[in-house]
Amino acid sequence: MSYRIGSAEGFYGDDVTRALPMIEGGHVDVVCFEALSELTLAILRRDQMRDATRGYTRDIEVLADRIVPLAFARGIPLITNGGGLNPPGAAAVVRAAAARHGLRGLRIATITGDDLLPRLGALRAAGETLTHMETGEPLALDGPPIVTANAYLGAAPLAEALRQGAHIVITGRVADPCLYLAPLIARYGWSMEDWDRLASGILCGHLLECTGQVVGGNSLASMDALPAADLARLGYPLGEVEDDGSFVLTKVPNTPGHVTQETVKEQVLYEMHDPAAYLTPDVVTDITALRLADSGPDRVRISGVRGHPRTDTLKVNIGRLEGYLRELIFTLGWPCAWEKEARLRAMLATAWEGLPITRVEYTHPGVDSLFGPLTAPPADPIELLVRVVFTAQDPGTLKTAVRRAMALGLSGPAGMSVAGATVGAEPRPLLGLWPALVSRAAVEPGVRVDVMEV
Repeated sequence: MSYRIGSAEGFYGDDVTRALPMIEGGHVDVVCFEALSELTLAILRRDQMRDATRGYTRDIEVLADRIVPLAFARGIPLITNGGGLNPPGAAAVVRAAAARHGLRGLRIATITGDDLLPRLGALRAAGETLTHMETGEPLALDGPPIVTANAYLGAAPLAEALRQGAHIVITGRVADPCLYLAPLIARYGWSMEDWDRLASGILCGHLLECTGQVVGGNSLASMDALPAADLARLGYPLGEVEDDGSFVLTKVPNTPGHVTQETVKEQVLYEMHDPAAYLTPDVVTDITALRLADSGPDRVRISGVRGHPRTDTLKVNIGRLEGYLRELIFTLGWPCAWEKEARLRAMLATAWEGLPITRVEYTHPGVDSLFGPLTAPPADPIELLVRVVFTAQDPGTLKTAVRRAMALGLSGPAGMSVAGATVGAEPRPLLGLWPALVSRAAVEPGVRVDVMEV
């Protein structure tokens, strides 16, 4: 009998209650919640700077109060990387909810060891250069303040937590598809060197991890087949996985959306830079011999995945505080919209003379903000939105820049207006991402699995 994995979260803010019909209907054996993007940890650090007890996603509170009791009663484990920067803090939220609901015997596992921030100095001293993967520049510890540094862990510690009987596994930065591979390793006892099975589990996770996308959301293939209203209530996806690694991709029965070879193909290629070498912490996945076959309504069977040995390094994303950011959005109208835009630029440049602004960028929503200069702009548009983004090392500089710009409200190009919401906004921290590689041996000994019982 196949092992059924449900996916109920694809990003921080996704509707985690989509897990409820999976669990209530008896359609799953385990449910995974994937909450972390590269940006999310920076958001969580900002939360933690305001409140040291935070650092986990707020989805944890909904999961703890509404989903854990139902899943525990039915013996369905839950896995989430919503622990973010503070898996023990997230576990405390679950523990408190379990006490309120009287869930005696609930076993909560936390996985830690991905957070390398306290160890950066020691790692650099040990020879880890943490070179920027795109620029080749080694990481300098005396540069912009570093606020996050998290390695992408694999599935092994999660599988160990499940083997220890955890009812909910809470992690930090685990690579997205590895959340879904872990229960397969625990269920079937796959070897961590069984490359083909591991690769198939990774592909299953890759297809499931973005929830609504593979069931018709964010899809060109579904635009004519899926009613627009259904996008607001899609049924989330399920993977039915066999011991040999082959699997069927489907969705919660009797829910809107659809699973077809086309939606599967769209999701397969999403964020996959090299189909012959999709790198993950556990295995290098090769889908160049992938086979898809219809297996009934909303059912696509996937096989033919091949795997190769994992790399000796792990990816680590480092977040640096690179200053602060503000934006203003101006509206200019016909005639001579482009000439007015040039005058707006000159006016702001003069108004901001002497201010230590580090960067100014202009884009035009609806013209070039999505695809850049791929097509020529209209000769004289009837209206033109001008988005001005500017940065500085301190928020005070940006506040001064806004005041100077607004003082010219009646002096600018004819018919100029500015979006009031952008005028009243506060400067935002500008967190830059520094992608690097770190030796696997420098990370794995620090990974810890803790299981507590309520």
